[in-house]
Amino acid sequence: MENLRLLQRGWLVSLLILMLLVPAVRAEETLKQLAFDTLQNKQEIQKVIETWSRDERNMVAEIEQLGARLERLRSHSHQASQALEAEEQRIAQQRHRLVESQKLRDGMDEWLQDVAQRYAAETEQSLPFLALERGKRQADLEDVLADPYMPLYEKFRRVFEVLLVETELGYSSEVYQDSIVLEGKSLQVDLLRVGRTALFFRTPDGSGSGFYNPSTRQFELFSDSSVDLSPAFTLVRREAAAEMVSLPIGRIVLP
Repeated sequence: MENLRLLQRGWLVSLLILMLLVPAVRAEETLKQLAFDTLQNKQEIQKVIETWSRDERNMVAEIEQLGARLERLRSHSHQASQALEAEEQRIAQQRHRLVESQKLRDGMDEWLQDVAQRYAAETEQSLPFLALERGKRQADLEDVLADPYMPLYEKFRRVFEVLLVETELGYSSEVYQDSIVLEGKSLQVDLLRVGRTALFFRTPDGSGSGFYNPSTRQFELFSDSSVDLSPAFTLVRREAAAEMVSLPIGRIVLP
């Protein structure tokens, strides 16, 4: 009986110890699981932190790149603004030059027209030598000046070309054949031009000679039949050596 009691006590103690050990085991397992979970969470957190750090570094690098790019764009924008401003100034200067050039062309064109008109008036009032040649030259000049597509430099060149020819006529003499109106009749004669000063004529057979009278604007015979133009004709034609020749030029009236 005593043994049974002892056995029961032992069993109770064992049961009590077992009951005490079960919570301890469970607590240990819980602690182990908690430690494992904590470690795993720390690892996950570390991974997240590392991911965030990497993303942060990437974002910082990207922000720096974008900042540098923004600065470059600002620099390019500033340069483009300066270039645009310079180009606008250049365009404004070109427009001003075009306006001034147009004014100059208009003024030059008017001046050339005035020169041509004075040339035509003087040709009308001058001695009637080389009438066909000078008339054609004047007509060609008028056509050039009237052409709106003719460059200004070409108009300028043609005007001064005509003036140069007319100027050279004042320093030369020549003999040529042409028809004149004498006493209401057309007559073929030899003409002697002495610069732009005098114009004489002689019939081909030498029977008559005369001069152009600027006052009456007509050809007239010499009143003195003793006037001989042969030496002058011979000299101008270079058929004789140079020598002094007297011609009845008369009084020269300056314009």
